Formats: sequence, C-alpha cells, structure tokens
Amino acid sequence: MGWDEENITAGGKVVAAIYFLIAQVVVFLFFYPMLLVGKQADEELRVLFEKRFPEEERKELEDKMESQREVVRTIEKEIRKGSAPVSFDGFGFSEDTYHLVESQAKLNQLLDYFFRNGDYASLADRQIKSNIYMDAAGKKLNFRPAKSEMDRRRMEHSAKQWIKKKHPSFDGDVYVENVRCFLELDKKEVEKRKCVVDGEQTTALIFSRKHLMALYLQCLTHRKEAMQTREHLEGLSETYNRIYRLENVDVLFQCLLLDQMEWEGERLYVQLSTVFLLKQEGFQAQDG
Repeated sequence: MGWDEENITAGGKVVAAIYFLIAQVVVFLFFYPMLLVGKQADEELRVLFEKRFPEEERKELEDKMESQREVVRTIEKEIRKGSAPVSFDGFGFSEDTYHLVESQAKLNQLLDYFFRNGDYASLADRQIKSNIYMDAAGKKLNFRPAKSEMDRRRMEHSAKQWIKKKHPSFDGDVYVENVRCFLELDKKEVEKRKCVVDGEQTTALIFSRKHLMALYLQCLTHRKEAMQTREHLEGLSETYNRIYRLENVDVLFQCLLLDQMEWEGERLYVQLSTVFLLKQEGFQAQDG
C-alpha cells in the first residue's frame, strides 16, 4: 500500500511537470508573435528615425537657404524701389579686430561711442539713423535703427541693464569684436553718388529701413558661418580664435554702424561690432 502511495505521488509530480511544460509552451506560443511584432516595430522605428533625422537636417538647411534667399530678394526689391544698390560682399578680420574690455567704465565708454552719446555726441549726424542697434528694452531682443537722440539714450540704458544681468567680471572675460563688412557697390554707382559735404568729397547712399535690416541680417548670417570657410585666423591668439569660432561665448551687445563708411582701396566697408562675454567653463584669459 505504501508503495502504491509513493507511486501515485511520483506520478502526480510527473503530471504536474508535464502541465507546467505545456503551460510554458502555451505562454511562449502566445507571446512569441508579440515579441516578433515588437522587434519588427523597433526596427521600423529605428529606420524611421534614421530617415527622419537626415530629413530634418535637410529641412533645416533648406529653411536657412530660403531665408537667405528671402533676404537677398528683399535687398533687390528695395534697390529697385530706389534704395542704395548695396549688398554684403565679405568680411575683413585683422589684428585690430579684437580688443579686451578691461572695466565697466571702458564698456560704458564703448557704448557711448556706438550710440554717439556723451563725449561722442558730435559724431551723430543724419546718417546715424542708418545704424542698427541691439534693443534690449522688451521681453525679446530686437535689432533696429534708433528713432531719435532720446531713443538712442534709452537703448543704451537698456543695453547696460541687459549686460548687468550677465554678470561680467571684467577679469579678461569681455572682448569687443570690430569686423569690417565689405559692401558691393558698382563703380558707376559710386561716380553717380559722389558729393561734397563740409568741403570733403564723399559718397551719398540712401537706404530704406527694410534694406538696412536685410543688410544687417546678411552680415549676421555670414558672421555666424564665417568659420565654415575660414577655420582659423592666422597670427591671432587662441582666445581671439575662440571668439571667432563663437565657441562658448555670449553676446552682450551688437550693432552695425553705417554712419561712418570707409574705403579700403576700392572697397567700401562698414563696421559690425559685437561685445562678447567669454563663459567661464574652460575659460582662461590669455590676452591683455
């Protein structure tokens, strides 16, 4: 009798094991198609992302190119309407492009010069309305010409408040970049627009507001992409080249000064000035 009980118990264990194996097989057969579907979905998702990212990059490039074309179209349209026949024609970097701003007082003096205020008020003439300034008065930064002397003073005050929020230490972390923006102007147009002001011969160029903004956008776009055509500025320090590459820097102020156009040989240029703050991560002052 005892032997029969042991036999039955052993048989019961075998049956239980068989049922367990059957259950495992059933579970496997039930979930295996789902696993296959999951793997297929993962693969499809991977392929989708691989396709999507190049498409997004292409779309971003197309949008940028279309934006640049729109700027060019705006300039061409304004020229046809009578605005000065001028467009962006390259940058000029040199040893004199970069300067260290050693103190708040030096920065204030620089802003006075840009806005033609204070000791530099005598530089303000009719052409000052052609200058494009960073306006930090609103919630978002804006770039526009100043409407009046009072407006220039207000914009300078806003610029100082904006810079103050960035907490510059002036311990080798603030630099100004003055880069020459060359403008394309046909020789025939130069001759047509020559005039005499205060006994000196000059070239009179009249710009529409839209043309000025488009010129600024042209200069800004090409400045951001300058390192793509010229990776390194020979003869300049690593700090200057870091600024040139726009590497780990923040913009404190920017303006495009068209009220004092200059000639370099037969090329006309204006000045794009940007005050940069070198971010402290990985920063070491190298230039005095």
